[in-house]
Amino acid sequence: MHEKAVRGTPRSVPTSNDLAGISVPESFVMPGCSRFTLRSSETGLPYEIFVYVPEIEPPVGGFPIIYVLDGNSDFIIVAETVRRVSRRPKATGIVPAIVVGIGYPNTNGYNTNRRHLDFTRGPADASVFPDKTIDACGGQAAYIRFFGNQLLPHVQSRLNVDPDRRILLGHSLAGYFVLDLLSQRPDMFNGYISFSPSVWWDRTGLSRALASANAITRPIRLFTAVGRWEQELAPWQAMESFGDQYHNIRKARRMIDNAREISGEVRAAFGAQADVRFELGENDDHATIVTAMLCHALRFAGTAFAL
Repeated sequence: MHEKAVRGTPRSVPTSNDLAGISVPESFVMPGCSRFTLRSSETGLPYEIFVYVPEIEPPVGGFPIIYVLDGNSDFIIVAETVRRVSRRPKATGIVPAIVVGIGYPNTNGYNTNRRHLDFTRGPADASVFPDKTIDACGGQAAYIRFFGNQLLPHVQSRLNVDPDRRILLGHSLAGYFVLDLLSQRPDMFNGYISFSPSVWWDRTGLSRALASANAITRPIRLFTAVGRWEQELAPWQAMESFGDQYHNIRKARRMIDNAREISGEVRAAFGAQADVRFELGENDDHATIVTAMLCHALRFAGTAFAL
């Protein structure tokens, strides 16, 4: 716990003298959670892996499992939501599940360089990503191999997991990766959740991959959600706080239109075997869509999981 800083003085970390009579603060550990480092055999780069395991007896066949990209930022949100709402699965429609976050060491939020490397096949479309120099991008193929050949087997060998109840979740550029992986390896997961996907990174390439995707032999589910205010300013956002370039980029990136169209392309690519849902968060923007729509996504992607 941090005490409020006195107006006009800098905030500092409280000491035991400051907190006389109060227990010395300790780091909070969420029940059922742990983390470890796993080095990729593909690239030699390390990943920080976060794990939440429900503190109940696993079902016959093992727990469903949700893999969360950008684990440093999004793991806790997903893990705590699953922990809370799965206490009454018959009421919420969301069952207890293991949550695994894939993140990066020494990072408290997003590691921009590593996610550009891992989530993309190459540089972004320059028309919608101006004035950016990307030194490290295009490592997606190696990341997918790390995921499929190392991380999934590692988790499977150590946790009581049902391999036929596996979900992948990502937001923004990670949401784009979810869709791109789906276009290439639809068999890797049973459920896919893509929040506000950055389809603009390579709109043409993603459409091309879906058009040539292999047929699937088992059902999959895709849930895609975007905030209503991702292509224009929300009522609570002041026009003068944003420059012309910001507005132009929003229009060019077509966050809502791209996500809706790609969802349709997934449905066309995989036919009746793909259950696809697109939702618009009416009071949400890019930053709020995950917390606002997470339960919708978990319920839909996991509907086939027996309660």
